[in-house]
Amino acid sequence: MCPSCWVVEKNRRATVHCARTRLLTPAPAVANSGGVDSTCVLFLIDRLIRDIREEHTTRSAPVEAPENLPSELISMTVDHGLQDGSETVAKQCAERAEARGIPHITTTVPWSTPPFPDRPRPGDAFEEIGRNVRYQLLFRAMRKAGADILALGHHSDDQVETSLIRLARGTTELGAGGMRRCRRWGMGSNGPEHSLSWTGSEGMHKWMLRPLLEFPKDRLLATCEENNLEYVTDETNFQPQLTLRNAIRALMAKNTFDPEALGVDLPPNILTSLKEIHRGVAALESVDMDLTGGPEDLRAAVTVLSEQVEDVDSLVDSALTRCHLPSPPGTYLLSYRGISTVRDPLVQRALVLRIMRYVSFHPWGTVRADGNRRRSSIERIIENLWTPDPFAKRLPPFVAGGGVFWTPVIFSTDHPLRIPSGAAVVGPGEIVAWLASRQPPLSRSNMSHVGLPNPLRVDATERVRAALLRRDEEPAQVLHVLWDCRFEVKMFIDLIPDRLAERILDGRDKVMIHPNTRWYWPKVVHCNQETGREEVLHSMLMRPDGHAKQAMQLDFGMGATWPWVRIPQIKADWIRLRWIRSASAL
Repeated sequence: MCPSCWVVEKNRRATVHCARTRLLTPAPAVANSGGVDSTCVLFLIDRLIRDIREEHTTRSAPVEAPENLPSELISMTVDHGLQDGSETVAKQCAERAEARGIPHITTTVPWSTPPFPDRPRPGDAFEEIGRNVRYQLLFRAMRKAGADILALGHHSDDQVETSLIRLARGTTELGAGGMRRCRRWGMGSNGPEHSLSWTGSEGMHKWMLRPLLEFPKDRLLATCEENNLEYVTDETNFQPQLTLRNAIRALMAKNTFDPEALGVDLPPNILTSLKEIHRGVAALESVDMDLTGGPEDLRAAVTVLSEQVEDVDSLVDSALTRCHLPSPPGTYLLSYRGISTVRDPLVQRALVLRIMRYVSFHPWGTVRADGNRRRSSIERIIENLWTPDPFAKRLPPFVAGGGVFWTPVIFSTDHPLRIPSGAAVVGPGEIVAWLASRQPPLSRSNMSHVGLPNPLRVDATERVRAALLRRDEEPAQVLHVLWDCRFEVKMFIDLIPDRLAERILDGRDKVMIHPNTRWYWPKVVHCNQETGREEVLHSMLMRPDGHAKQAMQLDFGMGATWPWVRIPQIKADWIRLRWIRSASAL
């Protein structure tokens, strides 16, 4: 089979799988730098879509095409403007995409315009900043184009480099599995909202697809050569003294991991990282990785680690199905009986991290939501959760990172949940369980004393007022507010009652979002500035839509078990409150 046919056939399987699982949208995008990787993935996905569509429409007995096969593909390029000829390369990307009938968007970097930093000077470390700039602009271009998925041209050599870089940083075996073939974009930054890498609630609905991760670079080159595809070569990718990734790439090309073989003086930080890679590789337990074995051996070893990640994800999904019990929105209740059968340390760790990421108030997808993945913290959680009778050992509720509060409880379907304050006896029909919930914040007085704003008391007035001022010019506006990185508050501006809108516009009233119930749900509050009186406008939570396979379902039929859910629910037609975090692996 010719190189491009072999690649496109496997790419077909990956893309059709994504379509069937509803990850492909009517107009997916491809990040197009003009290099061999992005040129190849753009060509292959475009050809695949054309082939499937033609196969579906021309056969006498046509096969069924995926119901949401994309209607078009969009090419996207970011021009940093930092290298001579970058504008020419961006123009070539546009011309080559449009020659195939693929719409193209080129975005230039607005340096020094927040959240974008000042233009880097020659010699500045640029790799991480450049990556954040590129992804932020691609994200904005996706929003403008209505694309929810971005295809990237990463291949198996990139995967090896990523795995080794993570090992240099002290990652676990799961982290050494490298990039996922498909993953949710996530909320972005660990920093303040609206920082360079921030994507917020919108990032929970956008995806990254890497369909070429199992193919080596030479296959992509062969595909481009066979199909006469023109591409550019970035010479900075071959300068080992610039970045750790470049150094790894150069060493792999020489089938060695001896820095002296490169014939250049590497910076101390790169030399230190290369030594850490040796330590990380030596600590791997599930695979024997030989750094001097050549690219093919390294690709095979990293493939084992990547497949292990997928296997562990599947085992965690199964375990959560067994151990999950109904609980209030924003919490996770798991039975000891359900998790007790999970004995593999890798699966235990992944299960704990999955729940932490789900419950945490830190941005979804960041390491802070995982408690910074501190080994001691994760081991403490595992030790407590896998204790058969935490009450006999008098284990108290605790926090071990990620903003997650773990409470030992006694669950029964016949009576309300018991939360003992000390020793307790588990009776007939009862089971030991652990409740993961949001960590209680500091009291308002303590926050005020240390000069911290209360993150759970959000003033949405100015955003609502700005939308009201544009109501005539921009009908059907929907204001999205991400509250506590856990709930999305949607406000349909056209439906705001006229009297309330008038009072907001003239400054007499405020629209606030405050915490509600012991589980820290949101409620939207109307504050009268003249009297100081507050009135709850909306507190009703929506059930999640489109998440039938999500491990945690919002269950309002808990009756006797959770008497707290019988709190009166107040509803306003112009407001929706929805839990937004996902418990899935992606």
